[in-house]
Amino acid sequence: MKCVIYVRVSTYEQAKHGFSIPAQIERLEAFCVSQGWEVAFTFIDDGYSAKDLNRPQFEEMMKMIKAGGIDVLLVYRLDRLTRSVLDLYQILKDLDEYGCKFKSATEIYDTTNAMGRLFITLVAAIAQWERENTAERVLMAVEKKTKLGQWKGGTPPFGYKVVEGELQVFEEEAKVVREIFQMSRTVGFLTIAKELTSKKYPTRRGGEWHVDTVRDIANNATYAGYLSFSEKSKDSKKPPRERNLFEGIHERIIDRNEFWGLQDVLDKRRTFGGKRETSNYYFSTLLKCARCGHSLAGHRGSNRQKTYRCSGKKVGKSCTSHIFLEDSLTKSIFSYLENFGSFTNSQREADQNFERYDSLKNELKEIQKLLQKKKQMFENDIISIDELIATTGELREKEKNIQQEIHAIESNIKRESNEEINEIIQNIDSLWSYADDYERKQLMQTIFSQIIVDTKDDYRGSKYPREVIIVSAK
Repeated sequence: MKCVIYVRVSTYEQAKHGFSIPAQIERLEAFCVSQGWEVAFTFIDDGYSAKDLNRPQFEEMMKMIKAGGIDVLLVYRLDRLTRSVLDLYQILKDLDEYGCKFKSATEIYDTTNAMGRLFITLVAAIAQWERENTAERVLMAVEKKTKLGQWKGGTPPFGYKVVEGELQVFEEEAKVVREIFQMSRTVGFLTIAKELTSKKYPTRRGGEWHVDTVRDIANNATYAGYLSFSEKSKDSKKPPRERNLFEGIHERIIDRNEFWGLQDVLDKRRTFGGKRETSNYYFSTLLKCARCGHSLAGHRGSNRQKTYRCSGKKVGKSCTSHIFLEDSLTKSIFSYLENFGSFTNSQREADQNFERYDSLKNELKEIQKLLQKKKQMFENDIISIDELIATTGELREKEKNIQQEIHAIESNIKRESNEEINEIIQNIDSLWSYADDYERKQLMQTIFSQIIVDTKDDYRGSKYPREVIIVSAK
C-alpha cells in the first residue's frame, strides 16, 4: 500500500511539548515499515497552526491524494492534521471519495477497519451538532446587528450598495426604486415589470424585470429606513406589518409616509384582490352605496361601457340601487367639486403646525444622534450590552412618541391645509383632459377617500341613465 505521511508542528507546540519534525518523521517511518507500507511522500508544515486548513503542504498533499494512487494518509496524532471537527469531517469525506484511508500512529482513529468507520459516523454526528450550534450563534449575531441598526450582511437590496459593511444609496438603482413605489399605487406588479423592461432599465443580472422582483421591492421596508430580522426564512416573505422591524442607521430611499401609504394600498389588494385595486376604473375602492352601505364594483356593460354596481346584490341583499355609468358619475362628481369649497385651514394654525413640526424634526435628529453614539460606545467596549439597553430604552420611547406626533401633524397638515388638493380641484378640467385612465384614478384617490352615491329613482329597466346624487364625500 502506498502511504503519504503528514507532519505538522507550530513553534509554540514544539517549545512546550517537544513535537519536533524529525521525531514525528522517525516514528511514522518506523510505523510504515511495521505495516509493510511504501512511503510515497512526506509533507511537512513547519510553524503552521491547525486552526484551519490554509497550510501549503497540506494543500499539496490533498492534490496528490485526489490525483489517485495513494492508499493511506498517516499522521502521528489526529491534532497534527486538524483541531476542527468540521474540517476533519470534510477531510475524511474527501479521502473516502478518492479511495484513501486515514490512520493515526498513536490513536485508534483508523478508517481501514470497522471501528474506524464507526468513528467517522460519530465524527459526522458531532460535525452536524457543531454546524447547528454555529448556525445558532450566527443567528444571534445577525439579530444583534439588526437590533443595533447595522446591515446584517449579504447581498444588499436593489438601490443600495455595501461600503465598509454599511448600506449606501446607489443612485442609479435608487431612481428605479422610487419609480416602482410611485407606480405601485395604481398599477399592478406585472404591468410595472413590463414597463421597466420596455424602458430598458437594467436589472442586477442583466435580464428582464420579473413581477416577483417588483413585488419584493415594493414590500421591502429597508427603503424606508428599517431593518428586519426573521428566524424562519418563510417569514421574510410576509407583508412589512407582519414582520419584526428595527430602526436602521442607513439612508432612506423612500419617505416613511409614502412607504406605509403604499402598504395600505397593497394590503387592500391582498384582501380584495389585485385587479380591483389596479383596474382602470376611476372610482374603484372609493364608491359606497347610500342604500345598503356596500361598495360599488366596476364592470363592463353589454355595450362595453364602464359601469358600477352595488356589490350587496351579489351577496343576496335586496338593494334597490341602480347601475351607475362611469360617465354620469364623473359629471356628478365634477359638479360636486365646483361647490365643495376650500380645503385650506387658517394661516395662523398652519404656521403653528409647521413650527411645531420643525421643532419635533430637530428633536428627533438629536435623539437619533444620541442613539447612534450609544451604539458606537457599545461597539468600542465602552459600555456593556446591559448598559446599552438601559440607556437607550428611554430614548427609544421618546423617539417613538415624537414620531407619532410628527405623523399626526403630517396627517393634519395634509387633511386641513392640502394645497395640493386645492390645486388639483381648481385645475381638474385641464388635468382630467390630459390624464390617462390610471392617472385619472390617481387624481380621484388623491382628492377622496370615500364617496357615497345614490340615484333619484329605484332600480328598474330604462333606456335612460339615472341621475347620480353625491350623498357625501370624504
